[in-house]
Amino acid sequence: MSVGNWTKIVVLSIASLMLPMAFAAPTPVASAGYPQGIFGGISIEVSNLTNASTESSMADYPSIAEVYTASWCENCVLAEEGLYTAISEASGDTMTLTFHRAIGEVEDPFGVEAADHRWEARYGDASKDTVSVKRAPPTIIINGETMHAGSGGLDGEQLKPYYAESLAKPSSFSQKSATSSLSWSSEDMATGTLTWNLEAGDWLPESTTSLVFVVEASATFEEGSNGIGDYLDVVRDMIELNGNSGSMNYTLPLAWDGEDLSLVLVHQWGERPVVACCDVSPPEDGGLFGLPSIGVLWVVVGLAGAALVANNHSRKE
Repeated sequence: MSVGNWTKIVVLSIASLMLPMAFAAPTPVASAGYPQGIFGGISIEVSNLTNASTESSMADYPSIAEVYTASWCENCVLAEEGLYTAISEASGDTMTLTFHRAIGEVEDPFGVEAADHRWEARYGDASKDTVSVKRAPPTIIINGETMHAGSGGLDGEQLKPYYAESLAKPSSFSQKSATSSLSWSSEDMATGTLTWNLEAGDWLPESTTSLVFVVEASATFEEGSNGIGDYLDVVRDMIELNGNSGSMNYTLPLAWDGEDLSLVLVHQWGERPVVACCDVSPPEDGGLFGLPSIGVLWVVVGLAGAALVANNHSRKE
C-alpha cells in the first residue's frame, strides 16, 4: 500500500475519533451525575374554558418524556417518530413535553429561553459529556432520569426499542404515595388564577420544586426546514411556581394556531451533592523567633521607639 493511501487511512481514522458522540447509538445514560428526576405530569385543557381542574395520585401519574428539538433538525424527525411509536405501544400513559431550541436560534419560532436555561441546569453536564454540547437536538429524557442524546443515524423503528426500554423502567418514586392537583379559573379565558398542590409523605426530597408548562397540542410551521410541518406537544411557556402548593395570577400565551393549549403540572427533584467549603484550621501562631504575635508587635513598637530616640539624640549632637 502506498504512503498516500496510508496517510488517508490515518487521517480518516483520526477524524472518526473526533466526530461528536451524537453519531453513536442513543444508549441510555443518567441525566446527571447525581440522582434526579421529575414526576406528576397531570394536565388540564384551558383554551376557551373558564374553569378546569384535575387531581391524580402517584399510581396514576403518566411517564414524562421531555424532548429537545428544533424545526431544522432532520434527525429529530426520526427520533420523535421512534418515541411516539414507543409511547403508542407502551402499557401506561406518557405526557410528552417538546422543548424547541431558543437560545441562539434563528429559524425555530417555538423556543422558550427560560426552558433552555432549565435544560442546561438540569441536563447540560450529562449532555456535554455524551454529545459535547449542553443542548443537543434530538435529545429525549424519560422521567427526568434517563437521557437518550442523539440518534446515531438510526431510523424511527431502530430507535423505538431504546425509548421503549426507558419508558418501561419505573421511576425512582413510583412506589411512593403522593397526590397532585391543578386548577384554572378565568372570566375571560385568557387571564385567570392558577392553583396547584402536592401532598406527599416524608419521602419527598427537600429539593422538590413545582413547575407548570403551557403546551400546545399541535402548531403548524411550514417553514421548518426538517419538513415536519405540524409540530406536536410544543412547550409555549414555563412557569416556575413558588412552593409546591399555592395560587397565582397568570395570563396564557396566545396559541400559535387553533385552540389547543393545556397546562401541565410537573414536580422536579435532585440530590445535588453539597460541597463543604473552607473547613481549614488556621496555622499555629509561631510568631517570630518563637515569640507569639502580640510579642512580635511590642518588639516592633519598641524598635521603632528606639529608632526615634536615637534620631533625636543625633540631631541634638
